[in-house]
Amino acid sequence: MTGALLSVRDLSVEFGRGPAAERVVDEVTFDVRRGETFALVGESGAGKSLTASAILGLLPDDAVVTSGSISLDGEEVLTAERSSVTRFRGSKIGMIFQNPLASLDPSFRIGNQLKEIIGLHRPAASKRERHEIAETWLRNVGIGDAARVMSAYPHELSGGMRQRVMIALASLSGPALLIADEPTTALDAVVQKQILDLLIGVTRETGGSLLLITHDFGVVSYAADRVAVMKDGRIVEQGRRDRLLAAPSDPYTRALIGAVPEIGSRARLAGRGLPRRFRAAGGDGRADAAAATPGEGAVTGPARSPLVTVRNVTKEFVVGGLGTGQRKRRFTAVRDVSLEIERGEIFGLIGESGSGKSTLSRLVGGLLRADSGEIVFDGRDIARLPKAELRRLRPRFQFVFQDATSSLNPRVPVGEQIGRPLLRFGKAVSRAEGRARAAEVLDLVRLPASYLDRYPHELSGGQRQRIGIARALALEPDLLILDEPTSALDVSTQAAILDLLLDLRDELGLTYLFIGHNLAIVEFLCDRVGVLERGVLLETFGAGELSSGDRHPVTRALLDAVLPIRREAPVAD
Repeated sequence: MTGALLSVRDLSVEFGRGPAAERVVDEVTFDVRRGETFALVGESGAGKSLTASAILGLLPDDAVVTSGSISLDGEEVLTAERSSVTRFRGSKIGMIFQNPLASLDPSFRIGNQLKEIIGLHRPAASKRERHEIAETWLRNVGIGDAARVMSAYPHELSGGMRQRVMIALASLSGPALLIADEPTTALDAVVQKQILDLLIGVTRETGGSLLLITHDFGVVSYAADRVAVMKDGRIVEQGRRDRLLAAPSDPYTRALIGAVPEIGSRARLAGRGLPRRFRAAGGDGRADAAAATPGEGAVTGPARSPLVTVRNVTKEFVVGGLGTGQRKRRFTAVRDVSLEIERGEIFGLIGESGSGKSTLSRLVGGLLRADSGEIVFDGRDIARLPKAELRRLRPRFQFVFQDATSSLNPRVPVGEQIGRPLLRFGKAVSRAEGRARAAEVLDLVRLPASYLDRYPHELSGGQRQRIGIARALALEPDLLILDEPTSALDVSTQAAILDLLLDLRDELGLTYLFIGHNLAIVEFLCDRVGVLERGVLLETFGAGELSSGDRHPVTRALLDAVLPIRREAPVAD
């Protein structure tokens, strides 16, 4: 690694004008050297993505660069003409966004989107050449069935496949700098590692550099050469990865690293007598938490009994057919699954993307009908209930989804979004009563009543997730189905949400079905765990037994893919 490909010097960005202007990036300085992977890490709102937007010339209309310089390969970006900045994108800078589904056009096939970008960079290429180049790049990013993916629409691909397509789109022009903004937050451990290996491999093959924006220190430990830590728009610390992880000098960096849950903490801390909680880092920079024994839940003694019983449940879907370019076939998403979820416990579901976790959760929550088998909720088989009866039962099982932003209506105030289901299900007889109940559940999730009049865009990611939890709680459910509720959150916000879930379980006697791909969180939070693979439930066990040597090979593969924080001996910068 020689010389700086990207130099950012004293960069400041503000929202607004005049005395009311708010500085969100404050005199940021760093270099990305040729051939290296440089990680920009910090909590939500630290200024990471805005810094990347400034580099790309894609700042929002109400944001302005007030000082500093950005040089790419010796050419100044900030003072360049707009046409020159546009030329940088694709040819010199490639961008991979966090949500590939939102970045791909849902109305066009993958092949058409690839060929359009190829045409921009290689206008002389014939249609056949563009098709061949597109297929070649899909194979370059690890997609073996390139022909099928070329004819597919984005919604027909898994999250990992969509992210591979995005990497191909960003890389096919051979940019000198590839910027990846949280590229693996929504992916399971196995696919996450594959995507990181792919990003590193692509940049090495093209001779480029990688600017990796993340809040995941496991990703930093695995992929980065050097790291800069941002807080409140400023860089508080930067240096070589091994030095920063082994001996961070700034208290904020120590707190961030300490808030990262790690596999084995439940067993290591068992018997200390503390409540099971995620906490901010202590003086040594390590998280302070305590374990519960495997299978421990909120309900104890002989009164404990199953709230949900799943017996031999199977669910198939029809895929392909007319207009898809693929032959029609049946796909089994869940196959002969049986399990029990006891009252008051937190039951975790793990498995790779596409293993059937979300489908099973939607069957349990009555959003999908099983093709065969029984789903008994508090003594009633919801798989066979008439729609009217299922609707009356629905308030008792509620969902909290992974993406809090897309789960909320951007045009409706928070109070109304919580109050509408209350009116719909007869839990409130007037809007005033619904608003009063909404204020009560906001208090439960530790938010003030003033948030009732706010819109989702005025809230942070963690606050939006609390609103999602509050909306679910308003109907007084017995079962909360939590589908990756913290995967897109930074470590501090994630810890706060997990603490909240534990508190609410204890206070309200709730039962949780928790879907997660962060195995350290699943081990620590859950009482029991089930492992799915291609729709089949392979095994269930107490969460404290996750690392046991007699786990199924699929479970072992998931564990082996976890990216731990490597605290090696420091090396001089």
